[in-house]
Amino acid sequence: MSKRQCHHCKQWIERGEPHDCWTTTEDALTRGLSEDLREAWERLRETAAEFGPQRIYASGHAIMFSRKSCYCFVRPKKQYLQLCVFLGRALKGPQVSGTRQASKTKVAHLIRIKHRDEVEAPVTSWMREAYDTSHALSKGTPEVTKTKNSKTKAPGDRPPTKAGPAPKLDHGTQINRVRRICASIPGTIEKISHGEPTFFTPKRVFAMFSNNHHGDGHVALLVPAGPGVQAALIEEAPDVYYRPPYVGVSGWVGVELKKVDDEQLGALIREAYRIITSNSSKSKR
Repeated sequence: MSKRQCHHCKQWIERGEPHDCWTTTEDALTRGLSEDLREAWERLRETAAEFGPQRIYASGHAIMFSRKSCYCFVRPKKQYLQLCVFLGRALKGPQVSGTRQASKTKVAHLIRIKHRDEVEAPVTSWMREAYDTSHALSKGTPEVTKTKNSKTKAPGDRPPTKAGPAPKLDHGTQINRVRRICASIPGTIEKISHGEPTFFTPKRVFAMFSNNHHGDGHVALLVPAGPGVQAALIEEAPDVYYRPPYVGVSGWVGVELKKVDDEQLGALIREAYRIITSNSSKSKR
């Protein structure tokens, strides 16, 4: 029987013979991550999962994110996560530690992630662009085309929108309500994360303020909820609760602050604190 050579380990294998030298799992690759890197990894995965249908799987030393072809991957290291994003153009920015030409149409960008707060625009925007353009780039279609004014335009770019009403913003009323309630819970620590006040247990996040974050129109608090609670709340009161980006896939729920009173808000915040501290205790066992 003819043999084939494994692309990864270079071993010669009989045709039809099982061979799994390059097989691993997400758990195996992320098992030894520090708490900061673990939270960064979870946010990276949740961000990518929000983009749409795809395959997320472990292979060799990396975790791949793929549509018909891989559009990015994460290689966990001891001190950082190495994110590689495939785009049809070369990026320049302090986040990019290196680039290489992966094919005629793809440029691989290496980005080091050391904390969950670094999983934010522009990094997440580059990941989204890689997801959106992966089909065209795999077919060899150039990502960037010229307009009649000789300006570049990437696929998926939207025309500029007309000016509308000023975005919804909180000028202190809602965040002060949140702070007052969170301060009543012993051990709560407030920090700025992703540009917004965020509340810790003190080691893990249990509530995040959202003041029209990225222009989403919500003045809200994001909190974790028990299994099935997110869907139930949204179904019961869709004008009050919503599924937020990034953390929504983990069961967190957004709460429109103007539409709940202090009693409701306090109950949600205390339950969020209980869920996070309970999960932290279980993970230490």
